[in-house]
Amino acid sequence: MSQDLSFYSMLLNIPNLEVEQVSIKKNAIHIFCKIKKIEGEICPDCAQLVDSKTPKYRRQVRDLDISGRKVILHVQVHQYRCKCGRTFSESFDFVSSGKSYTKRQAKYIFEMSAKQSHLQVAAIVDMCHKTVERICYDQVLERSIDWSKIKRIGIDEFAFKKGHKDFIVILINLDTHEIIDILEQRDKKFLRAYFKGLGEGFCAQIEDFCSDMWGPFQDLGQELFPNARIHVDRFHWTTHLNDVLDNMRKKLRRTDKEEEVFKRLKWKLIKRPENLSKQDKEDLRKAFDKAPDLEDAYQLRNTLQSIFDTDYSYDFAVQQIDHWLAYAAEWKNKYLDKFIALFQRHQKNILNYFKTKVSSGAVEGTNNLLRTVKRFTFNMTNFENFKFRVFAFKQ
Repeated sequence: MSQDLSFYSMLLNIPNLEVEQVSIKKNAIHIFCKIKKIEGEICPDCAQLVDSKTPKYRRQVRDLDISGRKVILHVQVHQYRCKCGRTFSESFDFVSSGKSYTKRQAKYIFEMSAKQSHLQVAAIVDMCHKTVERICYDQVLERSIDWSKIKRIGIDEFAFKKGHKDFIVILINLDTHEIIDILEQRDKKFLRAYFKGLGEGFCAQIEDFCSDMWGPFQDLGQELFPNARIHVDRFHWTTHLNDVLDNMRKKLRRTDKEEEVFKRLKWKLIKRPENLSKQDKEDLRKAFDKAPDLEDAYQLRNTLQSIFDTDYSYDFAVQQIDHWLAYAAEWKNKYLDKFIALFQRHQKNILNYFKTKVSSGAVEGTNNLLRTVKRFTFNMTNFENFKFRVFAFKQ
């Protein structure tokens, strides 16, 4: 019997745990145990070491399941009496104060909740869904941010509700690609107060600030981060460049609705050439034979992208971009002219890319994460709950 008890002590792997008795039921394993402490406890009042203790009660703590059975630890709790007059109960490292489950059980539930609803997890572990929810939120609240190490920030908005309503803001550490925070509002007043609340020292340490072309983001970057290079993310202006091709494609579809070569062409035009299949290339060739202007715009797009793909120096890249803009303007294409005007308005911040190669691609990846969380939470509308679920999923 003693061998069996030592086996349970080894299986539980809790330091200084001594198993006294085990009762195996149909759906649960009850383990009666105590912690053997070499030293006493520190008095919370006078901070003196207290050795005098007496057994007081047994505390039930849920641990990780074994073979489909719940594991309930019945831990002997001692009461300590200090010379200063304070009486207090024994504490344990493996379970948080006031909780009815071990820390590793909480971590397990938290990880399970990353991609499942709280109701589903609660059914699996046989717990109240409110308890599962509370465990997850407690785990998220324990995360800490070392603001002193953040040097590069990416920022983007995400439509929290259908129809591009109630935008929330995602902040990303561009060095680690980790989510810094998710903010409930995106207006300038709110964001200004948020960043100023982090202190002037934090704002001064930011070296790069990357966002899309939305004016308030760019303005706040200039205003709040005096030592930062302000970047327009490559992904966003490339989207506008691809719109040139897509608008030309739409025009061809309107003017020649029966022409087969212009059908199902959108993604073949937007894809990078190296990602095209043999059939994609053949379909593009047929379309270009019918519409040479579309091919010219396609090659212009590829040329501009190749400049950003190449490890040019800043000065040489600026020369190449200026040459491209001048050449593209000669085509007198209304869609291309609109893009050129947009690019030139943001040209300085776009070209900062060649100084640092900073891009907020990680922010776009996070947007995909947020969309995934929205799907499996059935379009959750409570912002704080949604924020917690995102952090749970990410961790």
